[in-house]
Amino acid sequence: MPARVDPETAVAVMRAAGLEPLEPYPGANVAWNSRCTKNAHLVAPTFTSVRVGASAGCRYCGRIAAGERRRAAGQARAEADMRAAGFEPLEPYPGARARWPCRHVVCGRTVHPRLFGIRAGKGGCRACAGRAPVDQRTAEAEMRAIGMEPLEPFPGRVRDRWMCRCTTCGHIGAPTLNNIRRGQGGCYACAHRAAVARRAG
Repeated sequence: MPARVDPETAVAVMRAAGLEPLEPYPGANVAWNSRCTKNAHLVAPTFTSVRVGASAGCRYCGRIAAGERRRAAGQARAEADMRAAGFEPLEPYPGARARWPCRHVVCGRTVHPRLFGIRAGKGGCRACAGRAPVDQRTAEAEMRAIGMEPLEPFPGRVRDRWMCRCTTCGHIGAPTLNNIRRGQGGCYACAHRAAVARRAG
């Protein structure tokens, strides 16, 4: 026969699980009316289920805790997926179909992709994808910043080739603004000379 449980010990076990018994100990396998000490829920687990861990004590708080664990796990997966696609979240995960403020690691812009789209393989940065409008002045400033002087008006899309002259060596080339934003140099001739010098040195 199972050992008899001391009522005071039973009460202590229940209290340790966050429950305050509302009646004397009724027996190990009998529903024991209790109150949750955290949120005042009325519950009636058996002493045995609480003692062996089959019951978290308060089933309502247990459901809340389980939901919080699922949300935390979902947020961790969401952040990992976003970072794998090259975006650093700037706010907590809002849901797969909601716009999520992030920093695009490649270009540094703040963008608002949806995780649903990222997981489907869609791009999250319109500027890098060539879909965001770019004004002439901004485009020219970006080219000049890397040493290329435009020889014609900005073609209108960051993926279109743009005739420019290298201000270092005078070579005329046609880089795209998109490649410049990705960190590529604008002058092929200068890049070639640098590569030759590295191999020779």
